[in-house]
Amino acid sequence: MRNSLNRWLQPRVEALGLEIGAANLKLVEISGSPPVLKGFATRPTPPGAIRGGNIVEPSIIAGELREMLAEMQTRKRYVVAGVSNLAVITRIIQVPKMGERELEEAIHWEAERYIPFPIDEVVLDYAPLDPPAEVPDDAQLDVVIAAARLETITQLVETLKEAQLEPVVLDVKPFAGLRTIENYMNGEGNDGAEPVSVFLEIGAESSSLVLSRGARLLMHRNLNISGNDFTEAIAKSFGLDFSSAEEVKRDYGLATIPTEDEESLLDFDAERERFNPARMYDAIRPVLVDATTELRRSLEFFRVQIGDIHIDKGFITGGGSKLRGLPGILGEALGLQLNPVDPWDVLQVNESQYDMSELHKLAPEFTVPVGLGLRGVDPLD
Repeated sequence: MRNSLNRWLQPRVEALGLEIGAANLKLVEISGSPPVLKGFATRPTPPGAIRGGNIVEPSIIAGELREMLAEMQTRKRYVVAGVSNLAVITRIIQVPKMGERELEEAIHWEAERYIPFPIDEVVLDYAPLDPPAEVPDDAQLDVVIAAARLETITQLVETLKEAQLEPVVLDVKPFAGLRTIENYMNGEGNDGAEPVSVFLEIGAESSSLVLSRGARLLMHRNLNISGNDFTEAIAKSFGLDFSSAEEVKRDYGLATIPTEDEESLLDFDAERERFNPARMYDAIRPVLVDATTELRRSLEFFRVQIGDIHIDKGFITGGGSKLRGLPGILGEALGLQLNPVDPWDVLQVNESQYDMSELHKLAPEFTVPVGLGLRGVDPLD
């Protein structure tokens, strides 16, 4: 199975970065070394086209992607695409140091313990987290494994081909995000070694939390919170359909207890009064409680698995992180500051070619697509 995926895992040409999200489709073109932004495009995902991380309307998605390619005026057709968090199972396991062939067989058998599907119904891949040559003979080898249902991967590939795109890599989105923020994780940590960082990505339909030391993955966990949870809470509280609630969240959403200053900023027209900060906070407070509880449990899970380590840095990204006040609230839950990520910082950007204010607004949503694009010009082995 692994050999059949090698052509996807090791791109030989520059490729576009693509994230097919539940809320938006995002495409980015990066070229050269150092990497230069050559173009990007984004548009809302057609309602109902993505469900549970799976593409249920492939022809509609393919049509949107073709229009985005035309909009970008790019001739590139190779692509590095992200697979939804909901569609991928990832685990970090330990095995004795062994040769490549023995490792492949061992991973196959170990994976059956962690994957709740028949092994012949999944696409499985793995990667050692450290170069095997640097691991002592009597030590354990840390290996990350990733598996997705074969039908999910097949649907994604067929959609890309219908859009006249050729997939060279299918990547795991949280790991793509780590590639974008790698420069943020430099320096020295509390213990004198490389800093330990936590990276929270809040998407429309799913979220993930990643713990790393420097650029080395330590732990990863999908979370049962998402941007849509806040939207649905607003819809229920104010009697709105989902689309209207999403717009209200964008314009009036507030994840903190409103202050008098914030109240005084309102013009007190009928709509602003209806969605005033106090009512908005009351609507989403139950979701905030669930989110902070989930984060605390996840950090406790990390500590149980790898020991009580000090976290030096925190980062937050994803479209769901744009809710006003949310990074501060979630940072308090984790006991650290969650800093926003600007993926454009890792690229050379011609400021005369792009609207920099637009790029800044789009930054939270493009951390993963930029990471996918970076792999398209500088693939990981």
